[in-house]
Amino acid sequence: MDLKQFEQNALTLNEYPLDQWNPKLCEGVKFCIDADANWYYNNSKIERLAMVQLFSKLVKWEEGSYFAVTPVEKIPILVDKEIFSIIDYKQEAGDYYFQTNTQEWVKLTQNNPLTVEMINHQPYPKIKLKEHIFALLSRNVFYKVIAESKQDGMSMYLESDGKCFYLN
Repeated sequence: MDLKQFEQNALTLNEYPLDQWNPKLCEGVKFCIDADANWYYNNSKIERLAMVQLFSKLVKWEEGSYFAVTPVEKIPILVDKEIFSIIDYKQEAGDYYFQTNTQEWVKLTQNNPLTVEMINHQPYPKIKLKEHIFALLSRNVFYKVIAESKQDGMSMYLESDGKCFYLN
């Protein structure tokens, strides 16, 4: 099997059994994810989207840290803000869908809620994708969402999947 076919096969899997994989820590290598959710391997930016998509499916939260895990190695991931960023959104049939920087779409639901915290007096809007895995809304997406949000007195919210998700 060539590398391109392996890559395509690996990307078609939705979930890997990360909880079953407990390899030793791989020393001397690291992944970093900057504030804009750009991935770096040993300080070199990963430019190929397919590689970022693959690595992002291997992220495991363990003892307060992120790791990229395979059956044979575990590599630390240093994360500036969040693993993913939200780069776009759409509304279909009254529900909101958000697109990550890895081109995946997530529906705004109770299991994938949007929350907005205040950090350093700035809004920090994020969507939960999995346990301990979040996507930070880019500033332009957040402003667009605010512009079309509904209001309830002084509160702004989006309605999706029959739930209200407050923006302030």
